[in-house]
Amino acid sequence: MYTFTNVAALCGLLEQAYQAGPGETGRKAFVDALKTTYEFEDRAAQLYAETVLGSNSDNSAGIVRRNAERLIGTWRATGGTPLADLGYGGNALSSRVEEWNFADDLTYTYRLERQTSLMSPYGSMVRPSSTSEGGVWAPPDRTGPQINILLLRHGTDGRTVEIDWLGSDDDRPMKCRIDGTTFQRS
Repeated sequence: MYTFTNVAALCGLLEQAYQAGPGETGRKAFVDALKTTYEFEDRAAQLYAETVLGSNSDNSAGIVRRNAERLIGTWRATGGTPLADLGYGGNALSSRVEEWNFADDLTYTYRLERQTSLMSPYGSMVRPSSTSEGGVWAPPDRTGPQINILLLRHGTDGRTVEIDWLGSDDDRPMKCRIDGTTFQRS
């Protein structure tokens, strides 16, 4: 599966789909282009088209462009919590760093790093763990204080993620909530 070179390339293809016909007609033309030109599998192409051309109206490309431009960049959330007071000067802590990177070529990476630390006068232990994923993302042709983007992990496994702009109408918001967690642009 290939990716778009940038958001403008996607929007050009969306405009062609609308010219083929509004609604389902244009969506079908878009699905065909994804499958032939970009080598999307059928299910992935259907999910992608349903997201970026949900309404397939004359302004779909502009809305997709704005949603993409608002989200492109790196978003980071950090946190830590005490797990237990072990007594005699010891304690247990858990910390996490989450990072989303949404690229202009409509690919994404996600990384979550956790660290559990146990400390006492008798010694300490640290247990790190991390998970990551990557794939293709798609902004919707809908506006609002919250939007749902599509993530195609490894190009096939589709799921949606809710983006809450936290009341901001800025073209480049500095804070958003991704699936319930607040992130800062870094």
